[in-house]
Amino acid sequence: MNLSVSEIIRILQNDIQDIGNALIDSEINSFKIDSRTVLDKDVFVAIQGNNLDGHDYIDNALENGACLAITNRSHKNPSVLKVRDSVKSLGLIANYYIKKLKSKSIGITGTNGKSTVTAMIASIMQQCLYTAQTLGNYNNQIGLPLSVLNANVNTEIFVLEMGASKVGDIRDLTTIANPKTVALLNVSSAHLDSFGSLENILKTKEEILEDQGYEKNVVLNKDDENFSKWAKKASRHNVITISKRQESDYRLIGQSPGKLIIKTKKFGNMNIDTDFHEDYMITNILFAIACSAESGADKESIKKGLVTFEVPKGRFTVLNGYNNSEIIDSSYNANPVSFKAAIDSLAARSHDDKWIIMGQMGELGEDSEEHHINVIKYAESKNVNKIFLISEHSGSIKNNVKMDITVFKSKEDLIKTILPMLKSNVSVLIKASRFMKFESIVKSLIE
Repeated sequence: MNLSVSEIIRILQNDIQDIGNALIDSEINSFKIDSRTVLDKDVFVAIQGNNLDGHDYIDNALENGACLAITNRSHKNPSVLKVRDSVKSLGLIANYYIKKLKSKSIGITGTNGKSTVTAMIASIMQQCLYTAQTLGNYNNQIGLPLSVLNANVNTEIFVLEMGASKVGDIRDLTTIANPKTVALLNVSSAHLDSFGSLENILKTKEEILEDQGYEKNVVLNKDDENFSKWAKKASRHNVITISKRQESDYRLIGQSPGKLIIKTKKFGNMNIDTDFHEDYMITNILFAIACSAESGADKESIKKGLVTFEVPKGRFTVLNGYNNSEIIDSSYNANPVSFKAAIDSLAARSHDDKWIIMGQMGELGEDSEEHHINVIKYAESKNVNKIFLISEHSGSIKNNVKMDITVFKSKEDLIKTILPMLKSNVSVLIKASRFMKFESIVKSLIE
């Protein structure tokens, strides 16, 4: 990468609390927060985590070759730079690096679809520009800067997913990335334990619409119930609209098997080859086309990028299951809205029997039980045949729902029960919040 220790000192000069007397200037290789992965000339950023404290591993990082450690605490080694806040320092360095590379950035936020839309846009943009995107689920104040700082020095555009767990998070991320194009996909109930209310989620996601001192492209969905409010909040900027039903800058105007016809602001009508025809995926495609076109992608890059796009692992990935069954891996995460969208897609599958392996949806606060019951009632309305359930609300759910539900205490017991039941006319949706780690169930049921 194109950064040095002396540059970091200049970037952080207002936040430095203590600087080693013998700190040696050096070209930097990369940035790491895990001392075990540190290599020669890396910068180790010590961060207090939920389970581990990076400050306990500073010596390990330096022994592994780190040329600098950025910390919140004093340390005897002269290669340690003490700052007020190591996480904020990481963000300041990432902001500097984007500007140094003279790169543009695209910022994506919303409750559902962030990873998919980010991956779609990156697939398009890499057809015409040197593109870097969010690494995995690195979408917070630690992960987003690391995605930026570990990108290739030739990067021309960053496509960055922006997640949040509390008010102010999106504001922090947009301050780091300075995106010239942003999209607010949607807002629904998720992370209520940390946010406290849906109102706080709305407030936080809307931070991406704020004025950062320059005009940006703001892509919004006219079909969303919050559109009018968001368009008003973004009126300082260049509002770009998408819709499946209404007149807009980027609009679905027709579809047939394997094809969508999209009216675009920049290229007229476009024929898009795709097998994705679910409502939520069409919306994702519209967002991706709008963000990419407004960020400089040409018509052919858009078409090729969408043809080569692959759904990120665990986001409704269709796999060949045991005994020729169909296993749908949606294990990456879950909230009520995304679960219902996945059920809609399951209902549209051609298999005779449609089953769900359902786990806990986390961080839904005091209404968690009600949300789980509503999702299962929705599945019942869509003619799902069976549900295999692991949840702290299992008892209440069985008392409130009439459909065929089998409750399990462990993933191992569930796998042993369902495996011999699988056959060629069965389609199984597997979905739960991230902490449930239902990908292990997926792995056990595929061939």
